[in-house]
Amino acid sequence: MLFKKINDYIVRRSETIPSPIQSSFLKRLSDLLQEGYTFHESVSMLLPFHVKNSDVVIQKMTQVHKNGLSVTEVFRLLGFPDRLLLPINLATTHGKLQETVSVLSVQAAIFEKARKRLNSLLMYPLFLFVVIFLLFTIFKIYFLPNMESLLHTRATEDADSSIIWTSVLLQLPNYFLIGLLFFSGAMLFLVKMINRKKIEVQISLYLKIPLVNKWYRLFLTRVFSREMGGLLDSGMSLQQAFDSLIKQEEHKTLQYIAMQMKEKLVHGESFSNALLLLDHFTNDFHQFVTHGELSGYLGRELSLYSEFVTETIEAKLSKYLSILQPTLFLILAIFIVGAYLAIMLPIYEMINIV
Repeated sequence: MLFKKINDYIVRRSETIPSPIQSSFLKRLSDLLQEGYTFHESVSMLLPFHVKNSDVVIQKMTQVHKNGLSVTEVFRLLGFPDRLLLPINLATTHGKLQETVSVLSVQAAIFEKARKRLNSLLMYPLFLFVVIFLLFTIFKIYFLPNMESLLHTRATEDADSSIIWTSVLLQLPNYFLIGLLFFSGAMLFLVKMINRKKIEVQISLYLKIPLVNKWYRLFLTRVFSREMGGLLDSGMSLQQAFDSLIKQEEHKTLQYIAMQMKEKLVHGESFSNALLLLDHFTNDFHQFVTHGELSGYLGRELSLYSEFVTETIEAKLSKYLSILQPTLFLILAIFIVGAYLAIMLPIYEMINIV
C-alpha cells in the first residue's frame, strides 16, 4: 500500500510543473496568448520544456477539453495551487485570461523569490544548529560523565551545583527543539481545528488572533479587490460579479463574503457601506472603494488597490525575512555561551577544590 502511494506520488510529480518554474511557465504562456495562439496550442508548445511526461499530460489535457471542462481543470491537472486557480477560473468568466496569467506570473515569481530567500537565510543557521546539537550530545556522553566522576571524588555542595548547572546548560538545544516542536504542533492543530469550523466562524477567529489578524486582512483584501476589480473592469455589473464569486469553489471564504455582500446590496446598502458592515478588510480599503464609486471607475480602483496591497505584503515579508537570520544567530550565540559555561564551570570548580 505504501509502495503504491509512493509510486503514485512519483508518477504525479513527473506529470506536473514543479513549483520553482511555474512562474516562468505562466510568463511564456502569457506571451504566446498575446501573440494570438490558442490556449491549447500554447500549453502544448510549452509542456515539453516544463513537464517530464509531457506526452501523457497532453493526452490528458486533450481529454479534459473533449469532456467540456474549463481551463481551470487544465491548470489543476498541471499541479497549480488553489491560490492561482481562483483568478484563472474567474478569468474564464470575464474573458481576460492573458492579462490574468501575466499578473499571476509576476505574483508566482514574487512567491518563489521569497521562498528561495527564506531557504538561503535558513540554510547556514540550520547547519550550525545541527553541528551545535551534535557537539552538545558529545559533551553529554563523554565530557559530563568524566567531570561527574572527578568531582564526586571531592564531593561538595558546590561541586554538585556546578554539575547540575552543566547538565542544564547542555540541555539548551533540547529545550529549544522541544519548545519549537510544541509551538509548531500547537499552531498546526489550531489552524486545523479552525479550518474545520464554518466559514463565518473561521473569519471571526482569525480576526481575533493577534498579528495573524493583520496578515489575514491583507490577504483577504488583496484577493477580494483583485478578483472583484477584474470582474467589474470587464463590464460586469455588481450583481453579475458577485454571482461569479459565489459560483467558484476554489476560495470558500471569498464565496461566503460575496454572498454576504450581495445580500446587503439587495437590502439597499451601497458597495462601500456593505464593506464597512462586514469589517473583514484593511482599514483604508473603504476609502478607495468610496472614491471608485464616486469617480465611476470602481473596477479599476479595486485592481489598483490589489496591486498596492501586493506591494505591501512583499515589503512586510522582506522586513520579517531580514529579521529572521539575526534572530537565529542570536539563539546560536546563546547556545555557544551555554556550551562555554557548561565546560568551564566544572573546570573552575576543580581548580577551587585543588
